[in-house]
Amino acid sequence: MGVITWVALGMLVLAVLGLGWQTFFSGVVQGVKKVGDNPVVKGIAGKVSDAAQELGDKVITSAPPR
Repeated sequence: MGVITWVALGMLVLAVLGLGWQTFFSGVVQGVKKVGDNPVVKGIAGKVSDAAQELGDKVITSAPPR
């Protein structure tokens, strides 16, 4: 692993040890909720979902019969 990876891993371990597991992960969950509530993220997620659905429909309809 590179130096940057080791530094990031060390910072993560120190943050978890300093804050405690519950505080650290509750902060992570709150951050994820804030990002998920962003209208830009919701728009992108909707477009990706629609594209995946269309791709899935194409794959299912173009599959050869057994």
